[in-house]
Amino acid sequence: MNSKQLQYFLTTVHKGSIAGAARELDIAQPAISQQLASLEREMGAQLLSRTFSGVTLTPAGDLFLSHATKLMDDINTAKSELRELVGKTAGTVKVGMLPSIGNVLSMPLIAEVKQNHPKLKLEISTGPSYSVKGWLEGRQVDIALTYEQDVDPRFMTVSPLIRENLHLVMANQATSSEYSHLAGRESIPFWALSQFPLLSPGNKDALGKLIEHYENATGVSLQHNLAYSGQLMTGLRQVMQGEGVMILPTSAIFHLEESGLVSTLKIVEPEMQRLVLAATNKTSPLNEAVLKMLKVIKRVVASEQALQHWRGSLAFTDQSEMKGVLASGSLMSS
Repeated sequence: MNSKQLQYFLTTVHKGSIAGAARELDIAQPAISQQLASLEREMGAQLLSRTFSGVTLTPAGDLFLSHATKLMDDINTAKSELRELVGKTAGTVKVGMLPSIGNVLSMPLIAEVKQNHPKLKLEISTGPSYSVKGWLEGRQVDIALTYEQDVDPRFMTVSPLIRENLHLVMANQATSSEYSHLAGRESIPFWALSQFPLLSPGNKDALGKLIEHYENATGVSLQHNLAYSGQLMTGLRQVMQGEGVMILPTSAIFHLEESGLVSTLKIVEPEMQRLVLAATNKTSPLNEAVLKMLKVIKRVVASEQALQHWRGSLAFTDQSEMKGVLASGSLMSS
């Protein structure tokens, strides 16, 4: 029995067929069938029941599944620990994220990797939530920074990062008469959003799904502007011209707010929040470079939250390494 056989077995079970495993692993079906048959001979039991429609676990296979999962976890852990021991935390890590997340994380993340982790190479791709989800499923990225609304437990393993607050984003109150009556306020109740034309991304996007959830939960119908293209920067330009408002986290607009180009009000009654997560594909073993990048991402998230660029509360519990970051408001070498 070897790790290749274990990987083939686990992937076949996960995909429900040898054909599905072959597509997932980009390996010919006969090669997978041969390795599975060899594994069954060595185990002395039939592990999979094969039919034209796919495969199912036999009682023996069901018992073996937990052992195989643990063995693969142990193998991957051993590989990671050995790489760390010999100081070979190197490689390219591809990270996919939404534009609103990329706006706050991309530059400090690139700077942190360049300064403190020169053996790592970071590649960032941005797109709508459904695209980022597809990239991770297709293993085009190693890490996806996404939202709980788009989590698919069939292939995702997730680690919480931050529970971000959502805000009403509008043209600057001081220069726009339409919003001058909101001057001096720090928050706005959800029901009051119905008086503004809302540039909404639609329910295909994670944010659109969340807005729809709040509408259903409160019974409040918002004025969705279907002319919105769904592109963040285009929408923000419309907002700055007074053509509508948006519901966004501060990660998307902190730089515009600091420059006085937009104003924000925290949404309350109920408070609008969403959980941001770092997701990996559970069918892809995590190498040391990916594990290191996950730690770096958490450090940068903590720094941007401390700077109030990304308003909300940190959602991960391993914050002991963040004490220096939170105290200084800037990243520190690891």
